[in-house]
Amino acid sequence: MSFGLKAALLVVLSAVAVSACGAAGPAAETGPANEPVAPGEPAAPGEPAAPVESAAPAASDSPAAPLEPPVSDTPEICPDAQNAAPERLVVGRVLELPDNGKDHVLCADYGRTPPASGAHFPAWQTCGIYSRPVQNQTAVHSLEHGAVWVSYQPEIEPAVVQTIAARLEAEPFALVAPYPGLQNRIVLTAWRRQLAVDDWSDPAVADFLDTYLGRYSPLAPEAGASCGRAVGSAPDAPNLDYERILEQVS
Repeated sequence: MSFGLKAALLVVLSAVAVSACGAAGPAAETGPANEPVAPGEPAAPGEPAAPVESAAPAASDSPAAPLEPPVSDTPEICPDAQNAAPERLVVGRVLELPDNGKDHVLCADYGRTPPASGAHFPAWQTCGIYSRPVQNQTAVHSLEHGAVWVSYQPEIEPAVVQTIAARLEAEPFALVAPYPGLQNRIVLTAWRRQLAVDDWSDPAVADFLDTYLGRYSPLAPEAGASCGRAVGSAPDAPNLDYERILEQVS
C-alpha cells in the first residue's frame, strides 16, 4: 500500500475514533506499518512454544448481558469475491496453516474460510462480541494484529453464545460472531492457526487463547497493534464506517 494510502487511512481512522461517543482513552502510538499499536506492547517474534495449560477462567460476579439471536443477513462488502465454502474440520486439533500474505487490498479472495491469513481490507474489524456476521476482509486484518476470531454456527444455542461472551467480553483482542455456512459448531481462528471444537469447555480452547490472543501471539505479524475502533461496532453494526473508510482509501 502506498504512503499516500496509508496516510489517508490514518486520517480517517482518527476521525472515526474522535466521532465515536465514549471512545476509549488516548490515541495509541503508531508502529512501523503506520497502524496504531498499543503503547508498550511490541510484537512477539518467532514460532510458538508448546501451549501452556491454563487455569479455568474466573467466574463472573454478574451474568452476561443478553445478546440478540445470531442472524446471518449481513450484506457482503465484497460480493464478487471468490471465497471457498467452509470445510468441516477435525475437532480438537490445532491446524497449522500457511502464510498467505498480508497485503492491503479493497477486496480479496480466500481459498479457506474462515481465513487465517491473506490480503485484507486496509482497516481492521473492531474487536468485540457481534450478533451479526463480520466480513472476512476486515476480520483477517484483526488477526494480523493478534485477534482471535471465534466463529460459531448461526443456529447454535443462545446459551452457548452467552458462555462465549462471558469469557471474552473483556478481552480487547477477541472477535466473536456467527459465521454462515460454518461446518463446525465453533471455530477459533488466529493468524495461521485454527481450532474447531464442539464444546466451548474443551480444554483446547483455553490453550489456544493463552497461546495466540493479543500481544502474546507468537505468529501475528503485528501482535499488539490496535483492535479498537475501525470498521464495525458491536454488537449489531459490523459494517459501521466501512463506506466512509472506503472513500478515503480508494
